[in-house]
Amino acid sequence: MSFHYILHVADCIADCGPCWAFWQYPMERLCGMLLPLIHNRSLPYSNLTNNVQLVEIFNHLLFIPSLSHKYLSKFSVLSKSYPIHKVFILDDKDEELYWPSKLYNLNSNEIKVLKHFYSELFNIPKRSILVI
Repeated sequence: MSFHYILHVADCIADCGPCWAFWQYPMERLCGMLLPLIHNRSLPYSNLTNNVQLVEIFNHLLFIPSLSHKYLSKFSVLSKSYPIHKVFILDDKDEELYWPSKLYNLNSNEIKVLKHFYSELFNIPKRSILVI
């Protein structure tokens, strides 16, 4: 996974500027999911690999017809319903993205950085980007 991200670092820096200046949510989320799976500090990589494999084995049990009806039917996941103004979800994904819970006004420095980002990304002059 890390090697795959390294392949995209140059493109991200060209599009967004230095790495510290843009959001690393996907990578942070991945680290947040993987770190709790490490229980052995002397062999963290093998421990992580074994735990990820174990989780995936349990995830794939649902695809075995003889098991899915007999043993796993009582563990079926209830579908959730969310108000559209609070949560963004896609029907084919399990992730939920919550909208900000409070209003936030960008300060002048944040606006300047965003103008620079979109100016570079879309190859347009900064003065043509209007702030509303």
